[in-house]
Amino acid sequence: MSHAFAKDSRACAACVSWGGERVMSEDNTLVRVARHGAEGECRTASSQDYRKVTKGYHTCQAWAPLPMLKKHGGRIGGPVASTGGVPPSASAILATTPPPAGAAAAGPSPATAAAPEAEAPPCRADPLDVDQTPQVRVLYTHWLRLKRKRAIPLVREIDTAQIRETVPRICLMEPTADGTDFVYKSCGRALQRRLPLRPTTRRVTECHPPQAAQRWLADLRACLESGEPRCLMVRDDPMLPGTRFVELLLPLADEDGGKATRVLAYRHVPGG
Repeated sequence: MSHAFAKDSRACAACVSWGGERVMSEDNTLVRVARHGAEGECRTASSQDYRKVTKGYHTCQAWAPLPMLKKHGGRIGGPVASTGGVPPSASAILATTPPPAGAAAAGPSPATAAAPEAEAPPCRADPLDVDQTPQVRVLYTHWLRLKRKRAIPLVREIDTAQIRETVPRICLMEPTADGTDFVYKSCGRALQRRLPLRPTTRRVTECHPPQAAQRWLADLRACLESGEPRCLMVRDDPMLPGTRFVELLLPLADEDGGKATRVLAYRHVPGG
């Protein structure tokens, strides 16, 4: 018996990176599968289920709708519900468990009152094989086509009409005169929504917390100096807390035969 998933269901069957068999409804607002428990491989590198076989009804934080679903109103809604059977956290259990008799009069223990706040985990990035990362395929393929003409593609050659689906998640970065920072020359809307202020013309150190800015600046410099693309899995970045996202850095030049002067950065923020 077939089953249908709505455009905003956040189910794997409606995700852009799910590998199972499915068909679109005539009005492009539903995805149909052969059965409710249809299976397919997860191809979202930022998902905890990457390269695993998941059920069509499964959900995760990295869900993003199919292009036609998104075009017809498919958007990420509220927080995703857990499907992995993970028990509630200890803090949630304590919040719903009544205190023992006399506990209110005793007050909090010194250990509880003095407990320090947990520190955020450090932001880090691990290299990925760009040829095996489907999230960046469109932009990377466009960059490679341009590269056939010269060692490093030119900034003016980037044609946004050919990479339309990536535009909301890309930004053009230019180093400052002293090389200690980078400036946002342009920034897509999906990335702007996740930053505390409008980034265009601002420095990285103005738009990101110190630890995350330091990590990103190091990778931007490495891309610029080597003249080679870098594909990374970014973890624990405050821009997308609690999950991971794929980042692609592509060097660009201003003149024929010149060195890389700017970096085109693509950050695959889920649901952007």
